[in-house]
Amino acid sequence: MMKKTLIILSVTAIILAALLSIGCSKSKLSGTFEGTLPCADCPGIQTLITINSDGTFHMEETYLESDVETMISDGKWVLDKDVITFTVDDYNFEYKVISDKEIKWAPDGEEITGTDLNWSLFKK
Repeated sequence: MMKKTLIILSVTAIILAALLSIGCSKSKLSGTFEGTLPCADCPGIQTLITINSDGTFHMEETYLESDVETMISDGKWVLDKDVITFTVDDYNFEYKVISDKEIKWAPDGEEITGTDLNWSLFKK
């Protein structure tokens, strides 16, 4: 009985590890993600990121109830495991892939925890 349980646990661990290593493919991430992210001095930052399957992206950030003009950025992105690194010129920022329908801002690749603030963008 103990031997059978160990075999089942081992097989389950191998399958789980294989599934986690597959992650989310670049093609499944292609599309437009949007949401309102927290802002220190305004009600929020309406953020829209279009991820293209060719490794490029387009981002628009609109500061709500602010005189700041919409900031538009274009650059490249790479996926490493479950973290997308976006690069605009010499500036990098990261989002963690939660699913093919949700990405979450993750400074230095680490998901923000311990807060009720929304750091996620959802696929349109």
